[in-house]
Amino acid sequence: MGTGVGRAGTVPRGMAPLEALLQAAAGRGTALDAEKGTLEEDLASMEKEVAAKRAEKSIAAMEAVKELLKQREALQKKARSLEAAASTVKLAVAKLQKAKAAGLPDWKELKEERLKLSDFAVKQLKEQAALDSLQEAGGRGAIVVEGSTLVFTGGATVLPDVKKALEALESSYSVSVELEADTLKLLDARGELKRLGSKHSVELAPDGTSVSITGPVDSVKITEKTIKWLLTGKAELSCPRELIGACKSQAKDVEAETGAFIEVARGGFGGSGMVRIRGDSECVAQAEEQLRTWLDDREGAYSVFIEIKEAFAKLSSEKLGQFNGDLVHFGQKLGITAYAENGKVELRGPQGGNWETPARAELHQIVDFYAPPAAAPKAAKAQATPKAKAPEPAEDSGWGAAPEADFELGHKW
Repeated sequence: MGTGVGRAGTVPRGMAPLEALLQAAAGRGTALDAEKGTLEEDLASMEKEVAAKRAEKSIAAMEAVKELLKQREALQKKARSLEAAASTVKLAVAKLQKAKAAGLPDWKELKEERLKLSDFAVKQLKEQAALDSLQEAGGRGAIVVEGSTLVFTGGATVLPDVKKALEALESSYSVSVELEADTLKLLDARGELKRLGSKHSVELAPDGTSVSITGPVDSVKITEKTIKWLLTGKAELSCPRELIGACKSQAKDVEAETGAFIEVARGGFGGSGMVRIRGDSECVAQAEEQLRTWLDDREGAYSVFIEIKEAFAKLSSEKLGQFNGDLVHFGQKLGITAYAENGKVELRGPQGGNWETPARAELHQIVDFYAPPAAAPKAAKAQATPKAKAPEPAEDSGWGAAPEADFELGHKW
């Protein structure tokens, strides 16, 4: 270690090598400190002598000062050398003491390393149990948390065990992502959860309407972000019972082309099929458009969509149930399909038919029954007798004429 141990004195026989080296290094440090002290005294004495000679102001005194300054320079050079040696010995003693504390027989086995910690690990290591698990892996080595860094001082042979224990701690990070049961089932059936787990080295465990993600912090966060991104799009289409088989085949092609996740299953009204489309919003929009076009062509039908979200925002669940019941009766009466979802009503009927205008008008009447439009504020009574006004033309609402509904509204059909 370059400590000059041999100059410190004799090491007792029978002493362990590390202990002997530590004692010798400490002795050498003491000797250097003593030598430095003597040298500092000599320099102080010389400074006084130089000052005295300068005060004499004679030629002989000036010559003496020159000689004294040369001697002082030599002493200062020696002092710097002693300071460097003492510093080296102090470092050696500190390292030997660390090796001794770690229970190492040889100081060369000592390893000091700083390991970066995630915010999650920092929080976990505030718990004594987590810190104890790392300490157990590190044996007699010292483990200290400094901010976002773990400082290990101990045997090089146990450092891999400490890193492994830290990796296990970091890999225990877990989050849960909420999603619909149907969507979760679809992602699992398509192998998407397994693919994400393998890609990011995390464990995904579906459970009802959520999936837990466990693993390294960064990997878990990336996987969580990916799953949430996959949930940005959602669409559902109704499929006639007789087209379910063909629609499944078509859905496979659309799924491969767009990247959306598509499931065609029974469960719609009257035994019809339900096409569930999930994925990111762009993929879902593309898949919905392609499948809707295919269904329109195969059925010889088309759909129109009426926004009702704002009108129905404050309706109770009971009223919404009644409204959905009325939609069924309304659709049967006109020979079309009427389906409400996500703040819209889909009206679907045959191409070339004359159903759209009366359907829009009657739906408008039903919506107004459940969510009456706000009454216009009454004009303030005029002071003078108002002049007679010509009747204003009827306002075209865009729904077409609104005939009286010929069935009673508000029943649970």
